[in-house]
Amino acid sequence: MAIEKMVLLKVIGSLDNMHSILKELIFCENAHLNLNVENSSAYNNFLAVHQYESEIIGSPIYNIVDPDNIHNSCSNCLSSVEELSEGLNIKLYVDKELLLESDYSFEDAKKDLAIIQLSIGGRVREIKSKQDKIDELIELRNKVKSIVDKDVDFSKISDLNYFEYEIGSFATENKSRLKKNYENLSAIVLKIGYIADSNDDLYMIIYPKQFKEETDNLLKSLNWNKLVIPDEYSGTASDILQQMDAKIVKYKEEIDCLTSSIENEKNKNSELLLKIYNVFRLEDKIAELEQKADFGNNSFAIDVWVRESDKEDIENAIARSSNKYKISATKREDLGDDVVAPTKLKNNWFSKPFEMIVNMYGLPAYEELDPTPFVSITFCLAFGIMFGDIGQGFIYVLAGLLLRKKMEAPAGLAIRLGVSSMIFGCVYGSLFGLEQHELPWLPSLIEGGPLSTDNIPMILVAGVVFGIIVLTASYIFGIINSLKNGDIEEGIFGRNGIVGYVFFISFILTIVALIKIINIPMSIPLTILLLSLIVLILKEPITNLVLKQRPLFHHGAGAYLTESIFEAVETILGTLSNSISFVRVGAFALNHAGLFLAFLVISRMMPNMFLQIFILIIGNILILTLEGLVVLIQSLRLHYYEMFGKYFKGGGVAFRPIKLN
Repeated sequence: MAIEKMVLLKVIGSLDNMHSILKELIFCENAHLNLNVENSSAYNNFLAVHQYESEIIGSPIYNIVDPDNIHNSCSNCLSSVEELSEGLNIKLYVDKELLLESDYSFEDAKKDLAIIQLSIGGRVREIKSKQDKIDELIELRNKVKSIVDKDVDFSKISDLNYFEYEIGSFATENKSRLKKNYENLSAIVLKIGYIADSNDDLYMIIYPKQFKEETDNLLKSLNWNKLVIPDEYSGTASDILQQMDAKIVKYKEEIDCLTSSIENEKNKNSELLLKIYNVFRLEDKIAELEQKADFGNNSFAIDVWVRESDKEDIENAIARSSNKYKISATKREDLGDDVVAPTKLKNNWFSKPFEMIVNMYGLPAYEELDPTPFVSITFCLAFGIMFGDIGQGFIYVLAGLLLRKKMEAPAGLAIRLGVSSMIFGCVYGSLFGLEQHELPWLPSLIEGGPLSTDNIPMILVAGVVFGIIVLTASYIFGIINSLKNGDIEEGIFGRNGIVGYVFFISFILTIVALIKIINIPMSIPLTILLLSLIVLILKEPITNLVLKQRPLFHHGAGAYLTESIFEAVETILGTLSNSISFVRVGAFALNHAGLFLAFLVISRMMPNMFLQIFILIIGNILILTLEGLVVLIQSLRLHYYEMFGKYFKGGGVAFRPIKLN
């Protein structure tokens, strides 16, 4: 339950083995291509390349093939393969095993592709061309079909001596603009239909020929979409539709004829096309890696991040493909602060789905603590406390089980949150909103249900206690993260550091003493509160004194104190907000019970049992959907705003291994 340890591998090899080495890096599928080269001297490969070359005395100088040319060639070839596969109705996919089993080369693939293109390429392109024409005709046909009066003969209108006409449509937002411009339009505007596919109205505009330019300019300003009917179609709208249908049938017959002529070729070429496709994908990926490599006269170097556990596997794979290479491994801890290592989260089966919640806020940086295990516990507790019900929780579990193959992470969340809801449903004694006094056999740890006058204060206090506990853990994580990065000022004297936590606890104890929940002298927590506030205001000079650094104020005492006083006010307001926010946890638990009580009262007002059951079912559906969503959002809010701000910054770079697909 942590972030995977990474090492930076600097792979240096001979140019004549570059292709095979890069191929192995791709097939391993566990190497992250470093893209932070410009930000650190740690990635300067020129010295390492020349040092390696000096060790290979007498090595020839190779002509480096421009990877851009390979990339462009692969892109063109892939487009041809995809066009052929579409025409033959062949599904293409990446098959690594297919590449490992054969020595099929890039040149072999190009030759075979040229043969297939010569054999059936023309017919495939013709099929595609005719299908495109069918699609265009169908789109045009739908517009003509939308004309209400199918007996209008457009050829007669086009023969007018002094008038011209256009048929077309406006976007919905321009209809009102058209109405406002009626006085500026020297034309007759007739609505003749409605295009269902685009929700646009179809218009005919008839105007004097002498106003053609003026009319065109106005229509252009209104984003007029002109409907152009080719000259080969004439007569009424009904005649045009019949002519189009006949044309579509003709094209389909021609496509069927062409398809049958290449059907025999399909079985022969399907496997070959798949092999060609995979070779081009591989060569394209290798060319992409070559673009990121550094070159000498006869060698190359490339930097990749790998997990410590995968380091030996990658070295062994490269060793099998070449004997002219050198690999140096450097741990992240041995590199400078400007080096950014990728983050790969490593969590157990229970915490894994909660990575989605963490990633929505931001991926942890490599040096940060992974908050996922902590979030998996606190999120379940927060949701369970606010939405405790055995039956409704079971519905979430059931939904998660049904969806886990299609939506693994959301389904996993639903299962865990549903189980938490069921556990707290046993605490409250609630089954689909019905409580122990309606169903005496229900298990319950509190007598009378959540809405009992004895239990309401206890539930609200439980929410605050839960908040104090999780905020304490948040402060601890924040302190560890800051000290781990050497930030003494924030880790010890900052608002989210040790002094900030002392301020938070003394603030809570001051409120406790004020309302006399616990009999302690108010002077003690109030004194600690004021002292910690003073330290927060003076954290920079105190840190510099401890570290024996000068000057005490980096940007002047006046500017610093002004800024710090405002930060102190913000800290006081933030602490007050943090304390009050978790009252909502208990309040939502009461709201959950109260909302169902409202439906229960309504159901009892119904005249028969069937209507009563119907009202209770509707109530449960609304609670499961609307209230469940609200509680989920509230849980996210507590974590994102109240907790993450104290210890989690995010900004990590995701570990993305080099793969073909």
